Amino acid sequence: MKTINLLSKIILTAALLATATIGFAQQDTLVLDEILITAKSPYNLTKSNIQGQTIQIENPHDGGAMFINQAGFGVEKRGNYGMEPVLRGFKYSQLTVLIDGGIHSTNACPNRMDPTISQVAPEEIEKIEVIKGPFSVRYGAALGGIINIVNRRPDRSVDQKVMGSVEAGYQSNGGNFYSNLFVQSVMNKFDLSINAGYKEYGNYESGSGQEIASSFSRLGYALKLGYQFSDKQRLQLSWRQSMAKDVLYAGLPMDADKDNSSILSLDYAANNISPLLKSFKLKVYGSYVDHEMSNKLRPAYKAVQAVSPVTATVLGGRTEFGLQTSASNLLYAGLDFKHIGKDGGRDRLVFKNTCTGMEFDPPKYFYDKTWQDSKHDDLGIFLENKRDIGTNLVWTLGLRSDFVTYGIKNPDAGFSEQYNGNINPDDHFDLSATTSLTWFLPKGYNLFVAAARATRSPELTELFINHLSVGMDAYEYLGNPNLKSEVNNQLDFRAERKLNKLNLFADVYVAYVNDYITAAVDTTIPRIYNACMDPKFTKVFTNIDEALLTGFEAGFDWQFAEGWQYKLAVSYVYGQNLDWDEPLPEITPLTVQTAVAYRRNNFHAEIHGRIVDEQNRVSSRFNETASPGFGVFDFYADYTAFGSLQIMAGVRNIFNKNYVEHLSRAYKGMDINSLYFEPGRSFNIGLKYKF
Repeated sequence: MKTINLLSKIILTAALLATATIGFAQQDTLVLDEILITAKSPYNLTKSNIQGQTIQIENPHDGGAMFINQAGFGVEKRGNYGMEPVLRGFKYSQLTVLIDGGIHSTNACPNRMDPTISQVAPEEIEKIEVIKGPFSVRYGAALGGIINIVNRRPDRSVDQKVMGSVEAGYQSNGGNFYSNLFVQSVMNKFDLSINAGYKEYGNYESGSGQEIASSFSRLGYALKLGYQFSDKQRLQLSWRQSMAKDVLYAGLPMDADKDNSSILSLDYAANNISPLLKSFKLKVYGSYVDHEMSNKLRPAYKAVQAVSPVTATVLGGRTEFGLQTSASNLLYAGLDFKHIGKDGGRDRLVFKNTCTGMEFDPPKYFYDKTWQDSKHDDLGIFLENKRDIGTNLVWTLGLRSDFVTYGIKNPDAGFSEQYNGNINPDDHFDLSATTSLTWFLPKGYNLFVAAARATRSPELTELFINHLSVGMDAYEYLGNPNLKSEVNNQLDFRAERKLNKLNLFADVYVAYVNDYITAAVDTTIPRIYNACMDPKFTKVFTNIDEALLTGFEAGFDWQFAEGWQYKLAVSYVYGQNLDWDEPLPEITPLTVQTAVAYRRNNFHAEIHGRIVDEQNRVSSRFNETASPGFGVFDFYADYTAFGSLQIMAGVRNIFNKNYVEHLSRAYKGMDINSLYFEPGRSFNIGLKYKF
């Protein structure tokens, strides 16, 4: 009966959404991978791109590192691989991270050694699209924002049947080597692109000369095969694999022996099908992550040998119709579905009881159920409407419902006992809505105001993790199958002024989050592993009634002379747990981004600086420590010779500053106690040949 009632709610919601047939007069070009295609630019001022040229010049080694120089972002770091972006204080599943316009993947590692962003190499990215805030409902339940990674694809606008590029480079700090190959072929209606890369990174030295455990190696490739029926129809098959091994994570209790991911997707798109049906998109995909970590390089290995093979599977798809309801209206309507399954555990051979000193011969074997074969299914229905009101005003309205179910097939007896056997979460029926107005005013003024109510159902870690240290502190964490969905009520106001050689912007936002998911110590639940050690008790995921995230981003760019440009951006986030009257943990400090660049013909050079304030608003309940401020400067340059050979050079951390990012995890389970210091000075060089 409960399922029937929920289904009736979905049908009723869809009927109500169908009445809102207003829209915006725009036509998508025939693309499969992008989400920010518009006739007016920008129609929504919270949307932005990180261009591939910027990524290439800065040459980040990891997917998460691409965001470190972007206003409003921070980067959480546990190792030198698998870093994750934090946007305005939102992180993990609070951000919707997509690959090529709708592919979802997920981490298999409970400590997030392998986030979605790590499954794509920076060298294969064409651009990154960002929606700051929950102001689109078309791509899933986005609580704090959307990040879409658009990878390189065949370029059908060129006449060459075969073209591509090969590149390689070296970085002195760590003795790092990277290489990449891209080839595409266009033959009549068929096209094919291949991208492959290899990286070998060593341990780097901090500014003080300390060697930091940070090495890894990664091999990856991606194939895209397309068939262009006409200018209005396209079919595309994509396949990618990433294989990382021997990845050191000094900020976690284990290292990754291997991290392999595979993603398969099939896309179809059509435009201008009829006067009413302007566009149709269909995407189906699957991803699989095979991850194994161990403590074989840690001091604890002598007493307890631990290996943890875990897997994560995502199967999903989306379909979307673009309906031109009038000359000034466009309605997007569609469905999406996502299934997430995680399984695996931890094998332990115990040679010595570290609490009593007793040794075992032969050693004792234990198996710990980490994921307990847990499942998460999400069926979403959405409508997003854009309406042109006159010539300078755009109104956007979005409505979305998500029907979310969970399952746990192989529960641990202790976990089940903790909740008296009631370990199957209730079904979640989540509603999200957003509306915004954008004014394009005379004299280069643009204004944007938006309001949204966004929901996020709990993820599998928060529901089912079983006595594992997955937080920033030393506590074991226990999932809670009784969690509610988070609800973000957000307001955003942005103003821009575009002049001939000067562009200015300011963005202010406030997010009031109900049922915010965090974790609290439960003194009735003792820790299970190393029970003699502190802390003695377990943290359990829980909802708090109220949390606040508010802040701003502001800046300008100025073409002050021919070929010269200066940029400045300032961002700040204030996060507060209103229930506990203390700061939210892991909030990015006040940050200033500044750069001066010169570009002329085939030459480009840039000096970039990042000045970060101290962060003393820290959470005592998470044993968070304050971090000092710092300033770090980088130099980048590239020159194209003979029209096809690009020479790239740079110096990272010019002044060899010894510093720590606030969001970096301190050493855990290592021979020494240390903060996770960032790399000192590094001289970098690279070559890229286009053919």
